[in-house]
Amino acid sequence: MDYLLSFHSTHKALKAESILKAQGVEFRLLPAPKEIAAYCALVISIKDRPDTLVELLKGSGGEAAAVFKKEKDGYVKV
Repeated sequence: MDYLLSFHSTHKALKAESILKAQGVEFRLLPAPKEIAAYCALVISIKDRPDTLVELLKGSGGEAAAVFKKEKDGYVKV
């Protein structure tokens, strides 16, 4: 299952990227789909464990603003 982590700013997205790389987490930094690009033009795509990664990023300066699950017809906030 694919999830997208969205952020309030590009700075937070890049900080999250740095933290996840240091932890050896598999992810992709992507342009945000227009449906969820309210604050930042970047999202982090992950396959699983969104709750674990949200907790890892909490208080780090790279906190996720929201998590979305990819569905057949778009994205659903979880």
